[in-house]
Amino acid sequence: MTYNKLNRTIHNGLSIFIAMPILLLIVSGLFLQLKKDFIWIQPPSVRGENVATPIVSHEELLAAATSAPQTAGLKWSEFDRIDYKVDRGMVKFMTFEGWEVQVDTTTGDILSVAERRSDFFEKLHDGSYFGDTVKYYVVLPCAVSLFVLWITGIWMFFYPYVKKASNKRKKALKAALQKS
Repeated sequence: MTYNKLNRTIHNGLSIFIAMPILLLIVSGLFLQLKKDFIWIQPPSVRGENVATPIVSHEELLAAATSAPQTAGLKWSEFDRIDYKVDRGMVKFMTFEGWEVQVDTTTGDILSVAERRSDFFEKLHDGSYFGDTVKYYVVLPCAVSLFVLWITGIWMFFYPYVKKASNKRKKALKAALQKS
């Protein structure tokens, strides 16, 4: 089997194997690329009243965040993430279920309560949504396979040009030898 035939066989075989997982990566990546452009994917960060040092205590921030029906009764440890956005004068409380509550650090008022889907798309994109088994035994091999596809595809693209240049050199060398 020639190198070029082996190259095409590898390229075609890997393509079939990773088609569906790569489609999932592409679609979730498109959503992540547009997350700041569509409120449906990720709510915009609302600016608080003042961007100075927070005035409201941690207890008051938690009380404000848990006054929303989606986060009622949650404790500090029951939030997925809590992001202080000092430059915006607010704190984002994010739940494991995908809700985001933004609280003003000056007044303690709720600025926004919205569903945050970007975390779901991130988990789909890296495969962790399906668990570590899929993440490491499906998504990671697909990433390696995609790299191999890239290499074999580059070779298939440039090989005709390399072959054509080689044939020209051989033809020129043959013509030079016949003249002498």
